[in-house]
Amino acid sequence: MVTFIYSFIMLAIQSASAGQGPPPPSQNRPPHFPIDDNLWILIVLGILFGAYILFKRNRSINKAS
Repeated sequence: MVTFIYSFIMLAIQSASAGQGPPPPSQNRPPHFPIDDNLWILIVLGILFGAYILFKRNRSINKAS
């Protein structure tokens, strides 16, 4: 019985708020930072980081042998 009352109240609240519609878009949007302009920098950094990880792993394997 409690579940039925809870469901009925939630349905009533939801149907009352559904008629309002979405809020208008905000005028205070965050600044736009495009990454497409400098994508090559991200690729180079990824390659360098991958080479660092491989070098570090190779050095630790050779040190153990």
